[in-house]
Amino acid sequence: MKRILLTTTSLVLAAGVAQADVTFSGSAGVALIDDNGKSDATRVDMFVESYYDFDIAASAESDNGVSVSVGFDMGAGSKIDYNDDDVLEAQGGSIGDADVTIGFNGWTLAVDQAGIDNLFDDTDGAQDMSLSGAVGDITVAFTTDLEGSTSSYKIGGNVGGIALTLTGTDNDDAGGDATGISASYAMGAATISVSTSDESNDAEDDTSIGIKYTMSDALTVSYTSIEPGSAGSFGDEWDASVAYSNGSMSASFALDETDATTIIADFALGGGASAFAAMHDKAGTASDLTTIGLNFAF
Repeated sequence: MKRILLTTTSLVLAAGVAQADVTFSGSAGVALIDDNGKSDATRVDMFVESYYDFDIAASAESDNGVSVSVGFDMGAGSKIDYNDDDVLEAQGGSIGDADVTIGFNGWTLAVDQAGIDNLFDDTDGAQDMSLSGAVGDITVAFTTDLEGSTSSYKIGGNVGGIALTLTGTDNDDAGGDATGISASYAMGAATISVSTSDESNDAEDDTSIGIKYTMSDALTVSYTSIEPGSAGSFGDEWDASVAYSNGSMSASFALDETDATTIIADFALGGGASAFAAMHDKAGTASDLTTIGLNFAF
């Protein structure tokens, strides 16, 4: 009798096992780089860097609507982040790192030890867990690092055609509280944006007003005037850019108050391949960047 009961129980458990969808993706690339020794003091001239990043993800959904996904990646080499912070980013993480996401009824819980960005500023310390979803037309997100007792939040919505976003953290660059609010409003081809922040270190407070105008389907012009810190004035800092996109090619030119110049061009070659070229001339610093390379997505 005991054997029959055990066998029946095993059959019931097996019937409840969800079938997971497993996906494989990744990228690889090679680049010629001159970053004036920023990444390695021994490499002060042009050098070559290659990388690969291979991602595996599995997802499943239970009969009551709970979805679960897990993923990890492996890789080697470094990828140049030419269109953001110019950093050589090491590829691939420890396969032992757990990145698990659970979804139910429009809400998502993600757990990834030290792998989740702070929602106020992604340089303000990695978080371990996030919860995100929506309450009516309002989007809500919250992150926390339980060991470090730090957290961040982000709330977004639209009021009368104005997109509003509120962010905050108790762990800014100075290790204190910070809040920020931004608003944007589209008027035909133009979009006006305003943002302000209040951080524990007053010198980090910024207020900005910007306008973006799409002159055609391919050309966009942007300008932002910034009031830096509590003692600054509007126009003390500013950013201006022109972006062009047409078919397989996109390019941009940017300039700021220090005469720092950025030129970026991307070319889609088809079949997951793309080419890029970038030049960042940062006035008054030794961290200029010149790079050209190829990326392949699969």
